[in-house]
Amino acid sequence: MRTVARILLTTLAAVLAFSSVSLAKDVTVEVTSIAAATVPAEELSRSGGPVIDAKIKAFAPKLQSLFAYNSYSFLGLARSETEFGDAVRLELPEHFVLEVRPERFEKDGIGRIEMMVTLMKDLRTEVAAGRGQPREEIILRTKIRLENGGTVLLGGPPISGGVLILALSARG
Repeated sequence: MRTVARILLTTLAAVLAFSSVSLAKDVTVEVTSIAAATVPAEELSRSGGPVIDAKIKAFAPKLQSLFAYNSYSFLGLARSETEFGDAVRLELPEHFVLEVRPERFEKDGIGRIEMMVTLMKDLRTEVAAGRGQPREEIILRTKIRLENGGTVLLGGPPISGGVLILALSARG
């Protein structure tokens, strides 16, 4: 009887462990929205150099090496989980939407996540003014191969007060 109970408990534990794994999402996607701008030299002299929001200090070296701006401000953070093959839509500031579709995981060392990334402008302001159906304008569509847990910076479109830069991370 004890042997049967032990087998049942072991089987139940294995089923529960398997079901919790199968319910978990495969990929966590995170995007930090950053406003980049060039401010007048007199403002920089007061601060002693480039102005970088404390919330995005971790990105400072990459931002300064890739972009020719001297002011970077945190606009927001969006995070979601999805499965490989399924797209996730992340709402960004100023009516932008980022759609990320993780396509596959390449196991080489720590691994790489290949994903299709589409940045769109939500034109709902035109709809609100009574000028037609909701639609989105595609700004950028690209395939990215990102180191698992890594971050890529994408220079984006103009926004009020500068340019939108996206720090996209994915972990599988």
